[in-house]
Amino acid sequence: MLKKLEQPAPAWKSAIENRVGKHGGSQPPGKPQAAWEWRQLHDELERRASVSIDQLQQQIERLGQQLLEVTARLVEKQTWANQIRTVTGAQKRALGAYAAMRNQMRKSGKGALNAALVAAARKEIATAKEAVPVWIMPLAEVAEAFDPRRTRFDVVIIDEASQCEVTSLFALYLGDQAIVVGDDEQVTPLAVGIDTEEVLNLIQIHLEGIPHNALYHGETSVYELAQIAFGGVIRLTEHFRCAPNIIAFSNNLSYKDEIKALREASSVPLVPHVVHHRVSGSRDQHAKVNEVEAEAIASLICAAIEQSEYAVNHDREPTSFGVVSLVGDEQAMRIDAILRQRIEPAEYRRRQILCGDAAQFQGDERDVMFLSVVDSPAAEPPLPMRQEGPKKVFKKRFNVAASRARNQMWVVHSLNHETDLQVGDYRRRLIEHALDPVAWERELQQRLARTDPRSKEFQGVVLRRLMEKRYNVTPEFPAGAYSIDLVVTGNGRRLAIECDGEQFHGPEQLQEDLERQAILERLGWMFVRVRGSLFFRDQDRALEPVFRRLQELNIAPELVTSSPSVAQEKADVVERVVRRAEELRRLWHAD
Repeated sequence: MLKKLEQPAPAWKSAIENRVGKHGGSQPPGKPQAAWEWRQLHDELERRASVSIDQLQQQIERLGQQLLEVTARLVEKQTWANQIRTVTGAQKRALGAYAAMRNQMRKSGKGALNAALVAAARKEIATAKEAVPVWIMPLAEVAEAFDPRRTRFDVVIIDEASQCEVTSLFALYLGDQAIVVGDDEQVTPLAVGIDTEEVLNLIQIHLEGIPHNALYHGETSVYELAQIAFGGVIRLTEHFRCAPNIIAFSNNLSYKDEIKALREASSVPLVPHVVHHRVSGSRDQHAKVNEVEAEAIASLICAAIEQSEYAVNHDREPTSFGVVSLVGDEQAMRIDAILRQRIEPAEYRRRQILCGDAAQFQGDERDVMFLSVVDSPAAEPPLPMRQEGPKKVFKKRFNVAASRARNQMWVVHSLNHETDLQVGDYRRRLIEHALDPVAWERELQQRLARTDPRSKEFQGVVLRRLMEKRYNVTPEFPAGAYSIDLVVTGNGRRLAIECDGEQFHGPEQLQEDLERQAILERLGWMFVRVRGSLFFRDQDRALEPVFRRLQELNIAPELVTSSPSVAQEKADVVERVVRRAEELRRLWHAD
């Protein structure tokens, strides 16, 4: 029997043969089969524990960044090298001539000269087309530049296709393949000023036999036609632009709460993310202007520019501002006029200030957005309902307007939403969201409370060990649409900790966790993972990488039981802006 043990377990064989320690008694110290199984499991766990997840994670981060940089340089160099090899002298001359003609066309306007330049530019671009691998142009310029009878592209991409009316379909004719990008929940063509009867006559005369020709009346977008023709869409649900509290309104209004808001709320520099501001104004029914609202918004922007919190955004660029009028564009033009009078032109450009209606902002965004509701109380409340309607015009307008702000959205209005507006009115829903933007989160928590609880023993022990070291730890930390097991914060930094080893963390769950981690790392999160197989055998050893990472990130132990003063300081920014805006308006009126 000892001879059988000699090869697979020589140390065990020697201890038994020489009666060492527990093997010196008259009886075996335990069940040999159980001891053998325990040793196999122990050695396998030790083998796995010898692989440092922490070191692998750091290596992945380092190599991932290097790969990104090298790939970017490679693409750039290969592109230019290919251009040098393939572009002929004739193509270079044609490209230069085309650029010169385009510049002259902008100066000359309409007329015989402009028509001659359009024809000449189209002739030059036929030669110059292959000199540029990707052409990015407005559709109007595409129509002027390329002859659809002779021009072919490998791929044509139509962006913001929900805003493109039927005449934009010619672009699809230019490509062997087409990608149509848009959102049917955003602003679509309205065919303002078009004679519908004349259009229907033209359809009967020229589009006989064309499938679905009844839709070619000017109010159907290219996106809608593509949905019919291509039989389905690829839906993108990950949202990176807005703070979660901002996009929550549009998510509930238009997307059935299926949008995953992936910006982590604590990374948004301006707090609160949604601001409610009511004024005592009235709308001029003829001009569609609410003068009090217009002055209030202009003064709020001027006041915000003076505050240090609005100096730069998270990218260290000057904080940008935008204004959307929810009733026509006269209100936006009035606000723009006041701002241009009160702000230096250089500062106006530096802040990228833009005032317009929802359609003008589609595809655009700003750090801080002001939404002007414009409407005022009626003599006999409530006001007529502002709901979806047959073409979803109002719904699309509100969806676009409420999803343009990256960091902060102000809702400025002159209404008492409870008496002036009916339940379900989009204006009332927007105002109620501004008053209580976390209502969606409370609803989410109530739904989560109804789900089956899963074991948190492992996570709870790790949480306790970290708090014993006086680290400020938040369990189930919300990171956009996801949650992280544990997050340690300190010195303005944070570290995400994932606990791998709960019973429900099988191979499939682990794969999902890693995919989620990859997404969050793109947003700047840093992760460290703790394995249950090691933690339940040696807690200190399992937590060594965690404490080491905390030191590397300079996250100090600063356990905080509550922090209302911090939130209050951040909310004071809005109060300062409002007070300063009131002072500015008094000065303006005195002048």
